Amino acid sequence: MDSSADGRHFNMLIRALIPVQALVFEMQDWAGHPVAMPDCIEPIPGICLGDILAEELDADVPYGSLVVIRKSDNFTNISQAAGALVGEVLIGIIGRGLFPMMDEDSVLHALGQAYHHAAEADELLKLGLEPAAFRMGLSAVLGQYWGRPVDSHSVFAAPAEGAQISLRALTGTETPVTLNQWTLRLKALVEARSARRAFEDQRGNVRIS
Repeated sequence: MDSSADGRHFNMLIRALIPVQALVFEMQDWAGHPVAMPDCIEPIPGICLGDILAEELDADVPYGSLVVIRKSDNFTNISQAAGALVGEVLIGIIGRGLFPMMDEDSVLHALGQAYHHAAEADELLKLGLEPAAFRMGLSAVLGQYWGRPVDSHSVFAAPAEGAQISLRALTGTETPVTLNQWTLRLKALVEARSARRAFEDQRGNVRIS
C-alpha cells in the first residue's frame, strides 16, 4: 500500500476527483505516470487483480474498486499526476463498451472538458490542486490517446458546446460508489447532455450500438 511522503495528498485529490472506492499501491520499479485499473481485471486468466492483491499483500480490495499503481518516489507535481490519472480512468471507462463506437471520442472529450472546468472548483483548490498542472496532466494523456503531439496541452482550450458539466454532477454522491456504478452515472450524464445519437446508417460495417 502507498506509504510515500506525498501519498496522503495524492490520495486526497484522487478521492475528491474520482468518487469511487480507490486503493493506491506503490511499486519501486514502476515507470511513468500512475495507472488505474478495475479490481476485476484478470492479469492471470481466471484470477482477478483484487484477489491477487488480497492474497499476496493481505489488502482489502472491495468489489468494484479502482486500483491505482504509482511509482514509489515522490511526484514531480502531484496535481499533474492526478490529472494524468483522471485521463487514464476516463479512457478506461470509454473502453468498457457502454457507448456506441462512433460516440466514444465525443463522450471522452465531454468528460475531459468537464474535468478541465472542474479543476477550478473551490473544493479542489482548498485541497491544494493546481489547475494548470492538473490540466497539463489530463491533456497529455488524452492528447496521446488522440495522437496529439506530446507537448500539446490545448486539447480543451476552447469550451465545447454542452460539455460544461459541473463537478457536483460528476461526483454527486455522499458515499464512495463502485467503479461500475460511477461508470453508469457518467454514461447517463453524458447521454443526457452532450453525446451524439448513433443512427443505423452511420455505423457502416461495424454494427456496434
